[in-house]
Amino acid sequence: MDNTVGSVNTDFCNLQIVNEERAYIVGLWCADGYHRTSSIGLSNTNSDLINKFSDFFLEFFPQERMKLRTYNPDLKRRKRAYHLYVNCRPLLRRFQEFKSNIREFVGRDLILPYMAGRFDGDGSVAKNFYSDCRIVYGNLEEAESDLKLMKMIGFQKMKIYNYQSSKTFCLYFSRFETNKFLSLIYPYSVRLQKSVFIPRRDLIS
Repeated sequence: MDNTVGSVNTDFCNLQIVNEERAYIVGLWCADGYHRTSSIGLSNTNSDLINKFSDFFLEFFPQERMKLRTYNPDLKRRKRAYHLYVNCRPLLRRFQEFKSNIREFVGRDLILPYMAGRFDGDGSVAKNFYSDCRIVYGNLEEAESDLKLMKMIGFQKMKIYNYQSSKTFCLYFSRFETNKFLSLIYPYSVRLQKSVFIPRRDLIS
């Protein structure tokens, strides 16, 4: 395979979100993805998420195409951080297309794995898994788009808050819908499966 920047044997222009794994990866990248002019990847402190993204890359690239940088804790960084990426303009352009109009590419049956990726990348919940469940966004358009997706599958008590000081938007789940949301994304969420959260089986069956 040619190792020049952006050169691959796959037609990424035709890449589709066709299964749960792909939907999760797109959600994860939309939340916590890295990109430059010709590079696409993931920056995170969670090695499990880095490994998940690495498995996706290996579907298209040989191991030597991938680059991984590790940053040890220091005065500015409390946890070890990882930066995984490949140089591939076509793949980056395709993921940017997904992100700019996600509702065009994610069908109703793939909303939950996509949102699991979003949650794993930029979501949080209180230790009781009941309160303060939210996903952070860099712009209002993405938050509103995901809110519409969640309404498609029955969630009605969610709200978007604008935190002007941090220039972020948070999609908040009501306490009455938090357990339902976490239980439904549990089969796809790497973070939840590594936590002590116990899903309601009647919701995910």
